[in-house]
Amino acid sequence: MKNKIVCVATLWMLSLCSSVGFAQSSRQAGVAVKVPFEFVVGNQTFPAGTYKFRSLLNSVAGKDTIDVLEVRSVEGHMYRAIVTDVVGSTEEASHPRVRFTRSGGQVFLSEVWEAGRTAGCRLQKRADLEQTAANEDVTLIASVDWR
Repeated sequence: MKNKIVCVATLWMLSLCSSVGFAQSSRQAGVAVKVPFEFVVGNQTFPAGTYKFRSLLNSVAGKDTIDVLEVRSVEGHMYRAIVTDVVGSTEEASHPRVRFTRSGGQVFLSEVWEAGRTAGCRLQKRADLEQTAANEDVTLIASVDWR
């Protein structure tokens, strides 16, 4: 019985991995942006540098509510995958963009929009941050490696 459970679990994991691999290979490579400042994703701080951002689930606005966003430095030293909300737009993004929010002396990743998609990834706001009128949004338009 134990061997059957292990076999079923293994087959399930293999099918999951192969479907994720297919989804990744059949869509765009994401958004590559040179970020000129230190920023926070979840509870991890990333130094200034060039990063690739991409949706791993390729969620659709109105159909899906969550996505997983991958943040990876092009050098490969920094990595984070984080669950996000799916946000929609009435028009597809003509240029990929990454939005940050500056609050309390820190900059937080807040949204990522890939080119040609009507859905983006929005990170959930941290409960420990005070929302004030002094919060500032910073949007970077991707200019590296996007098609």
